[in-house]
Amino acid sequence: MLQHPLLPFGAETVAEFCYTELDRAAAARGHATLAIPGGRSPGPVITHLAAMLDPFLRARLHLLWVDERAVPLDHPDRNHSPLLAAWDAGGKRPEHVHIMPAQAEDLEAASQEYAHTLRSIGADQGCDIALLGIGEDGHFASCFPNHPGLDELGPVFALYDSPKPPPRRLSLALPVIAGSTNIVILAFGHDKGLRIQEALRAADPGNPVSLLPGERCRIFCDDAALASATGQS
Repeated sequence: MLQHPLLPFGAETVAEFCYTELDRAAAARGHATLAIPGGRSPGPVITHLAAMLDPFLRARLHLLWVDERAVPLDHPDRNHSPLLAAWDAGGKRPEHVHIMPAQAEDLEAASQEYAHTLRSIGADQGCDIALLGIGEDGHFASCFPNHPGLDELGPVFALYDSPKPPPRRLSLALPVIAGSTNIVILAFGHDKGLRIQEALRAADPGNPVSLLPGERCRIFCDDAALASATGQS
């Protein structure tokens, strides 16, 4: 179940938090791991973060994705493309960019391949930061309400019946996301704020964001989401 406080969204503020935590991890362990979502909404955060990176962190940062659609690499529906474009707008890419191989015909093999990638960098139990957007139904990554994927125990799972198109996807599993040291949630819009409000009250598989460990979450809301999450609209 999520916990207060809710924080006002600012792209630079979120990026500064991410930079600080990633730099701390890299200094302590020699590398840092950041899992990012798809869509265009996180783009400004990614652009600011890219501009902040110094050579030390850039050489040690491993960039991962929380989920990917099973379409060809050059397909406009790919999650990785707009986020890499947003990164390029801010600065040079990290040395280690791990795109999900969701273009593969065999998604089970692809899930195992990405799980191996996670294990090789010590991220199969969680990342230093999981940056998440949420949907109007409370889903994050490809963890959808009341879906069997919520019960997946492996690091990565293949999805064949996504309630949102396309049906075939790869996703980090809930234990990896929930096990991350820092979980940064971006909530934009009235309906997403309502899901946050519900998540503050109780854990419910019908609202997946409520299943995340509140003590490790930071929830950044735009004005509309903040108003609905706090019952002001």
